[in-house]
Amino acid sequence: MSDSKFVHGVHDGKAWSIHYSVDGEGPALILLHGGGPGATGMSNYSRNIASLAEHFTVYAIDMPGWGRSSKNLQIFGTPNPFLNGARALKAFMDELGISKAHLIGNSFGGSVAYYMAMEYPDAVDRLVAMGPGGAYIEGQGPTEGIMQLLTYYSGEGPSREKLNAFLHNLVHDTSVLTPELIEQRFAASNDAEIAANPPLTLPPAGPPPRQFYLSEDVRLSKLPHRCLLIWGQQDKVNLPAGVQSFKSVPDQDVVLFAQCGHWAQWEQASKFNPLVTWFLKQA
Repeated sequence: MSDSKFVHGVHDGKAWSIHYSVDGEGPALILLHGGGPGATGMSNYSRNIASLAEHFTVYAIDMPGWGRSSKNLQIFGTPNPFLNGARALKAFMDELGISKAHLIGNSFGGSVAYYMAMEYPDAVDRLVAMGPGGAYIEGQGPTEGIMQLLTYYSGEGPSREKLNAFLHNLVHDTSVLTPELIEQRFAASNDAEIAANPPLTLPPAGPPPRQFYLSEDVRLSKLPHRCLLIWGQQDKVNLPAGVQSFKSVPDQDVVLFAQCGHWAQWEQASKFNPLVTWFLKQA
């Protein structure tokens, strides 16, 4: 049974809070969710936490801007949401006295994990990323899924129809998108505080500028960490070709999941859980 908690802090005079659950015992392992509307730590990793908690102390957090956390990712001071996420994660770890942790991140959370490793290398043990954002693919602009994510709170605002369309881009097997799942995710996304200050939006000038592409950062080629990059072969949100953008990471295994979309840890949990446990525990 998850223990649901909050941690609070102040950054540059502005208060923040992060909601999290904690399960299990062992080395610290922090789960970082994706950036889609309605995402939370618990919902993104509902099929993984019990298995991982057999080996680790598992923290599933709601990043600022999502779930039950404060709706102010931007207070961490940069125009780059991935870097803001890394600063928020470091603040979370500092408040709880976690000096080093394994990181698992999906999509937005995967990019946050890489930034955390680059900005605060001593705070990261091993790193697992699934379909991370920030890849640069020559000639490829934002996918339909990314545009749905960035514009969800614009126009008429949240709706079940907009959410349903986005979720259909998250998974390969759309039969798993039950009415209950859609309703749960819509309820989490339909929050007036998030709508007033969405953590991820389409910049006024259009798609994100190239300097926000994580794969452009030369520090990736200097990461000392053991890394595991997982990508769904049918990922329609962050395309599998993005794997090439992360080839400079020196000590990184790459695994492509068959019959899998963007939600690798959820859609292919039976593959994901033993693979990631093995990776994090191997000598």
